Amino acid sequence: MPKNKKKKKGGYKQPAESPEDVIKAIAAISATISTTEEPGPLWGQLHKLLLKSPVDAAVAAKIIMHKDVDELQHVVEQLQHGEEATVESDVNDAPLPELSHETKKQAMRTFRNRVKFIKLDRESKLGIGPLTTGREATFDSVEAPHDYPSDVWRVLASEGQLIDEGGGFYRLP
Repeated sequence: MPKNKKKKKGGYKQPAESPEDVIKAIAAISATISTTEEPGPLWGQLHKLLLKSPVDAAVAAKIIMHKDVDELQHVVEQLQHGEEATVESDVNDAPLPELSHETKKQAMRTFRNRVKFIKLDRESKLGIGPLTTGREATFDSVEAPHDYPSDVWRVLASEGQLIDEGGGFYRLP
């Protein structure tokens, strides 16, 4: 071996986890979450495992965001049986209520005001220099105002007056 050359040593590399191992780990953490009173950090570990698993990212996000143990158990059972993991969406299946024309009109006025104020707020932010006037606000959607229940916004979206972006966010068409 030439002088002043160090021999490279190979380190231990952990073998890649198989999908079955990931599903077993998810089931183990799920059981621990359902029996523990304070499962705070376990939800983070579960989230990392769900992203490695064949579970859709939207399904994983819904379970982690709501910390829904029942939906988690349902998804674990689906994974163990080799099925595609899905969650039951009970909010979107509910029938939409009938609203008066005046309520819809007031809700749309409230929504447009929210969009206008958010745009003004974003445009009023100063830039780099002290004499700058800000920049044009660009945003896709805004969270629906809490002045009206979520059913009102869903009705307006179904009528085409708003576009539902998901997660409680809407935008004007």
